[in-house]
Amino acid sequence: MSLTNTPIMNRFFSNKIESSRAEWGDYLLEIADVYSMFDGEDLDRNLIEDRFSSMSGRSPYAFRDFSNFRDEFGAYSCFLGVFHYKKIDGAWKLYLSKAAKHFLCSTEPDVEGFCRTQLSLYQYPNGAGAGINKNIIHVQGNAKKCVVSDIRNHIRINPLRLLCRIVVAFHEYLHVQLQDIFIPFKTIYLLFNDTSINQQYSPPYDNILSAIQSFESLPLPDWAKKDVPQNFKRNFHIMSRTGIFSNNRNKGLRLDERNLDKAYEYAKAIASMTQHFIGFDQCYDSPQLEEDVKRVIEDMSWGEYYDALSLPMSTLSLLSDNVAFADIDFSTTPIGTVDAIDYSFPDLKAFQANQIRAFVRSSNETNPLETLVRREKANREHARILSMLAANIRLKGYEAYENTFIDLHSATVSTKYIFEVKSNNSKNALSQIRKAIAQLYEYRYRSEMNDAVLCIVLQQKPIQSWVEDYLLHDRGILYCWLVDEVRLECPSECHDSLSEIGVVE
Repeated sequence: MSLTNTPIMNRFFSNKIESSRAEWGDYLLEIADVYSMFDGEDLDRNLIEDRFSSMSGRSPYAFRDFSNFRDEFGAYSCFLGVFHYKKIDGAWKLYLSKAAKHFLCSTEPDVEGFCRTQLSLYQYPNGAGAGINKNIIHVQGNAKKCVVSDIRNHIRINPLRLLCRIVVAFHEYLHVQLQDIFIPFKTIYLLFNDTSINQQYSPPYDNILSAIQSFESLPLPDWAKKDVPQNFKRNFHIMSRTGIFSNNRNKGLRLDERNLDKAYEYAKAIASMTQHFIGFDQCYDSPQLEEDVKRVIEDMSWGEYYDALSLPMSTLSLLSDNVAFADIDFSTTPIGTVDAIDYSFPDLKAFQANQIRAFVRSSNETNPLETLVRREKANREHARILSMLAANIRLKGYEAYENTFIDLHSATVSTKYIFEVKSNNSKNALSQIRKAIAQLYEYRYRSEMNDAVLCIVLQQKPIQSWVEDYLLHDRGILYCWLVDEVRLECPSECHDSLSEIGVVE
């Protein structure tokens, strides 16, 4: 046992990111969506605050703080790496991380994939804590103080990697069955403050097991006999968002019981990682430590490091599901190839605009196709268009229905409609339309609404002139597109049919 005289590591992550609420995943997507609007632009905090204010007024997921969205600007950058700043030609610009683009702003968002891959890189000491005010960079005093303390105490710890290495040690060295692995918060707290563990980003498995055994057999210092600090304990709720761990009654962590084998695959992949932020490597022996720490934080290199899409593709493929990484272009996520088994088609139910959509686990062994469809419905533009579409139909006096697969179904006295909503841009319009066509045909057949009119609802009008003739005349599918936040337009041939149901004016 090599416990420190006093606890050095009382923190992990930050309770400023309150991820325990069920709807938090939707809010994370909203935050990423806001920052995506300013990707590559000159930093203008007032404009960003205006967007957050607008979002808070319309979004059921918004967690309003009353400090000018301080946590949205700070915590989601520092602790989750949603975005970072970079100085170009004398001006500070905001950049959405590639991981956020891929996992949060894609056509099939994956909150678990984002949290899992990003947290695999989070470490102490870290280079977070720099802010920009009036185009001048400043370093938060607490951030610098924590880094200086970490370096003086020779801290090198990656929290998620340590947790994953504990799991691997239990399973492969002690032969504990996956369902029986349990890591008490007290054990985690002591390991964080054991010098045989917290001075290596990948502590040896023997060290981990020896330390845990010593906690049980040797006398503990007085501070270690007390309960775990509440702030330290409650910050582990973020682990339930990774698809690896679940919080067991606020007593400790277990592997996610929804799919133990998959959770262990993730844990083993992270346990074998070796990456760490090298910015502070030269600071450990520095005679001018505080100045060097300030310099590293100011150079914003942490933002470049803390982006999971910089990981080797071999690692990303182990931590992500149903994704063809060779096709990543950071503007859209291709649907992966899935082997879906037979399943019953779900019943339709009344459409609900404010239901939680983002929490989709990473691996659905029963029906992986359902996972992809649910992820698409978590896309922010998809959700907003769908809610507007349902509202327009209801204003016309008709009912709106949905199920896991059908985005929206409604009917007039004489006509049934099935709508498929697709977020799109100029790059992915055709691929989105192709997917919509295939889905509509399948859903019409499987729902046994053989006479239903099919309609694709797009975020943007496709620029290809042949699309209208192809959809309307060759495929017999109507389509329309968003022109502002409350209005849809369609070709003249579709107008009578879509105006009857209230989709267009």
